[in-house]
Amino acid sequence: MTFEEKTIYETSLASIPHFTVLECVLGLCFTVITILLQLPYEYIDNNPVPTVIFKGHPRIFHAFIICIIFAFSGSTNALVAFNKSTFSKFCGYYAMASMASAMAILLWAVYCTCIT
Repeated sequence: MTFEEKTIYETSLASIPHFTVLECVLGLCFTVITILLQLPYEYIDNNPVPTVIFKGHPRIFHAFIICIIFAFSGSTNALVAFNKSTFSKFCGYYAMASMASAMAILLWAVYCTCIT
């Protein structure tokens, strides 16, 4: 590989965006909230619950929202405090665990909706 070919190859690799897991969690939180705002709602005990996935399961919906909020706050704190301190690492792990919990709750809600 000549010097010019190597430079072109390295330049093309540098142009590919590299996202961290926390940036993906943050983007996924924004996407989920945006989608939730577009869904039709029904009111159960004066609380709005989306009728598409969480129909008749307001507690599962509220647990899902809380996990999304925790994932958002954890990823934001970890990205702002980017000095690799113990706090930053804790917030990163906290965000990833919260997002995993939110996805598990979403799968549970889809399962409950399909069964009933």
